[in-house]
Amino acid sequence: MIEREHEIHSHPNFEEYQEFIASHPNYEGLYYDRNKSGRINWVVAGKSPKGHIRQRWWDDKCRELGIPLRKGCYAHVARLIHPTGLHVCQCCGEARSIFYEYPTKSTALLLNMILGTEIDSDSDSDRVECTIKDIIEGWCDTREKELKLANAFGLPAPDDRKHLVNLVYKHLVAMDSRRFSPGVMSNPPDRYDGFHSYGLCCRTKFDKGRQVENMQTYGQDRRAYEDWSDGDYNLANRLMGEFRKQPPMRCPGCGRIAKMSADHIGPISLGFCHSKNFAPMCGRCNSSKNNRFTKSDVDKLLRIEADGQQVISWHSKYIWDTLKYTIKDDRDAKFASSVMAKCHQNVLNILALIYRKTGPEFLSIYLHPEFSLIDYRFDNVDLMNLDKLEIIATPIDSKNKRNNQERYQRIAFESLDDFLKKKNRKTQFLIDENSAELDEIVECVNACKYDLADKRLKCLIEKVCDSILVKCNLDRANEIEFDTDI
Repeated sequence: MIEREHEIHSHPNFEEYQEFIASHPNYEGLYYDRNKSGRINWVVAGKSPKGHIRQRWWDDKCRELGIPLRKGCYAHVARLIHPTGLHVCQCCGEARSIFYEYPTKSTALLLNMILGTEIDSDSDSDRVECTIKDIIEGWCDTREKELKLANAFGLPAPDDRKHLVNLVYKHLVAMDSRRFSPGVMSNPPDRYDGFHSYGLCCRTKFDKGRQVENMQTYGQDRRAYEDWSDGDYNLANRLMGEFRKQPPMRCPGCGRIAKMSADHIGPISLGFCHSKNFAPMCGRCNSSKNNRFTKSDVDKLLRIEADGQQVISWHSKYIWDTLKYTIKDDRDAKFASSVMAKCHQNVLNILALIYRKTGPEFLSIYLHPEFSLIDYRFDNVDLMNLDKLEIIATPIDSKNKRNNQERYQRIAFESLDDFLKKKNRKTQFLIDENSAELDEIVECVNACKYDLADKRLKCLIEKVCDSILVKCNLDRANEIEFDTDI
């Protein structure tokens, strides 16, 4: 059983670190008190009265430093004001850098491939415990090796080893900003200094939320749940995990050596399925693709459909069938992406309104929690040739699988609640809560006539999609630029 933080014996180095930070002028005015034994109460709940006092301090510090109050601002402040840049772990007492200097496993694998080193990347953590500086200084013990490493990355000859560290670090970050992590994760205002008490060294041992079995759920693509995507989400999530296990390789898009991510050939944010039909792509190419598809993607999707596989979710099938044979080039594909994005947002709006008026029972017929009760493993994993992938499926009914079912359904419905709360959208919604067509669906649901409610819901979706397509065609005829940014 994993102990809670207050039950873990704090290392003397951590207690010394607490006193140093609390008395440092950089934190003047930040609230803290002490327990009966005289130790600093380092952690307060963010929503408690004491947490609100700390929250105001962090807000004021952001304003003082000219940092806008938005996501990530407190973490930025925590790093700016820290007096040493080294955080001491509560459990082991070791100091770790608060900055992004620790390679991820994929970065370690890349360095192993280039340098011929054996950097340990097999720990339970997703990070490597030595910094990029430690790795380069440990390997480059001669000028010859310095030049060899610079040449491997296509970098100019460094002035010295410190210069080489900076060159390699900037180059790797430019390749992918997620190649490094800090030695401790930020956590203001809950923790006094704005950082988790556990360092990189002990996080998976003592922080229950970061244990390997729990971290695996973070690898599940919750966007598929939020977008009400069809497809075997359990199989898709497991296959996405296989991508993370594979060593860096050449990206089919840009040609650089990088860790591959699983690209949905048909983006789930446009209404496509969350299925096993992925294409390997580096993180940079995947991000730049965003929620669009290309003519090449459409051709692949049509081939998959011709093979008898489902590529589109039930709610977006009508607009996909309307558009798919009209796409002759990438400009057509961009237009279709824009139309489908707008249609899908309108679909989610309709589902959210129905959920608000009727609850989850009717809409649950469109979810598939049964997919959670299967375990998958794979043979012949070749990211560049997934047609040869062998999938071994084993039915399993366990507490963990049931928890996955509950999570899948909970996120799906929570996302509908959240959807109606979002403001300042570019997409125009054609149905509101006073719609007569919506009322007809609600009446059927309340009378438990689910088949009729399903029929009317699909008719309403088709009507909305037709209206959106007419408007988009008019915009296209008038040369109004279309996009998928919603």
